[in-house]
Amino acid sequence: MVIDRLAEFSPIFYPKSIAVIGASADIRKFGGGLFEVLLSFGYKGKLYPVNPQENEIFGLKTYPRVGDIPELVDFAVIATPARTVSRVVEECLAKEIRAAEILTAGFSEVSEEGRKLEEEIAKIAARGIRIIGPNCFGVYCPAGGITILPGEDFSRESGPVAFISQSGGYAVRVPRRGMGMGIKFSKVVSYGNGCDVNECDLLEYLHQDPETRVITGYIEGVKDGSRFFKLLQEVSQNKPVILWKG
Repeated sequence: MVIDRLAEFSPIFYPKSIAVIGASADIRKFGGGLFEVLLSFGYKGKLYPVNPQENEIFGLKTYPRVGDIPELVDFAVIATPARTVSRVVEECLAKEIRAAEILTAGFSEVSEEGRKLEEEIAKIAARGIRIIGPNCFGVYCPAGGITILPGEDFSRESGPVAFISQSGGYAVRVPRRGMGMGIKFSKVVSYGNGCDVNECDLLEYLHQDPETRVITGYIEGVKDGSRFFKLLQEVSQNKPVILWKG
């Protein structure tokens, strides 16, 4: 059975509304920086800041919890401390948000306790919400008006090249270097620890994506080697795939 990744990942790359959980008026914080970047990049959908300590952020009404937002939300950006993230993802699932990205670090990359927290998130995701991350910079899609942190200076014009990266740093450096070489991107995804959406899921999506003609990536490791190899054989029949193994 062929999974329709275009429909499944639509709220990730083309969200009509975004809740930033852990938003802040302080742009030195991840939640504040990401919120300011989305505004300056020109995101056209509805933005909902979520923070129980704030009443208004960047002129927008701020909600104590994501469940307090009265409208539907397509996509959530989570920038709260690691110990709170599983509860926040649970709230997003209850709100029927279909996808989220978790900027927060402090999971399997640092400790056994962090690994257990990450496993909790993966279990919640399996019940009906797709997760990018944790420990990532998120998603850049110029056609969707969404950009990663820090990516406010990325091109607003879409191109044919996609780039997936387990490294947040390379997810910023590669498109920035590409701009200087005249390369434009359809999608860039910093997916970090890949507790849910991983390199195989992204390969399937980009294979189906009509905007993407060339797939590139920085890979440190894969979750399912046999599935990944089989996908590479299939996808490369239709689109060039260029991977840098770290």
